[in-house]
Amino acid sequence: IRSPSLTEGYLSSLCPHFFSLLTSRGCALLLSSPFSAMPLEGLCSQPEARWFYSFYSRVYEQLQPFFTSPEMREAGLELAGVRGAMDVLDVGAGTGTLSLQVLARGVEPARLTLIDQSEPMLSKARAKPQLAHATIVCKDAHVLPFESESFDRVVSSGSIYYFPKPVVALREQMRVVRRGGIVLAMGSLEPKPRLLRLLATTFNRFPAEEDYRAWFQEAGLTDIKTIRVSNPWNSEQYALAICGTRATDVVDVLAAEPSDVEATTTSGFKDTLFYMPMRLARFGIAMGAFAVLGPLQV
Repeated sequence: IRSPSLTEGYLSSLCPHFFSLLTSRGCALLLSSPFSAMPLEGLCSQPEARWFYSFYSRVYEQLQPFFTSPEMREAGLELAGVRGAMDVLDVGAGTGTLSLQVLARGVEPARLTLIDQSEPMLSKARAKPQLAHATIVCKDAHVLPFESESFDRVVSSGSIYYFPKPVVALREQMRVVRRGGIVLAMGSLEPKPRLLRLLATTFNRFPAEEDYRAWFQEAGLTDIKTIRVSNPWNSEQYALAICGTRATDVVDVLAAEPSDVEATTTSGFKDTLFYMPMRLARFGIAMGAFAVLGPLQV
């Protein structure tokens, strides 16, 4: 997306009916009861994210290079000091794109663990020969199935803003990292064009740098560092790499419980039936937004 003004003009002409839904009156309707209990940011819940990646996994590796670059990820890994002779956990690992760059920095495959809730995405990672000796776990990363202080580094790229409760996820990551170890997250920032920003937030959360910092601080991480990163072809739109340290005097971090996570992960059958129409509507809006925004990256 080279020019914010051109982007807004393109979006307005391309989908005027979609944007009429995003006016203040349209948003008021969507966010009124019972939608008020289920805001937009359609992929910021486990069910919708699973639906999305069940089909997006088929084309993810072909499209992903249009959204992020090795240079962006490398800058984040450098910020966190990822290097050989470390135990590393890749959270929201997907098809293993970031994990391959972790290996390239000298980490042994047997000391690398990938976790993601999407089995279709992880199946792509399992097919990579470089990751044959890595540990690959399909599990919700809000409640990590690992012992405390198991890793030297916990890294993620493009996943932290998917979590319904990012602070819970970060606190779990701090729990499993060793004292003095570092937690790294890389993620998108708010798109600059106003209409693009409004459209983008219908399908995902796009935090400001202050939001990322607040999450890390609330989770209990210290010595927080950030850098802005961007793709070589789009230097005007930044993403953020942020890392924080588990202080050496933090001895015990309580493990997260399922009850700490948003009801979308633990809701009962009746709740599922009640929310399903709203969930489907929100997911449909999110996919409409993605259908418009995706080609703009290409």
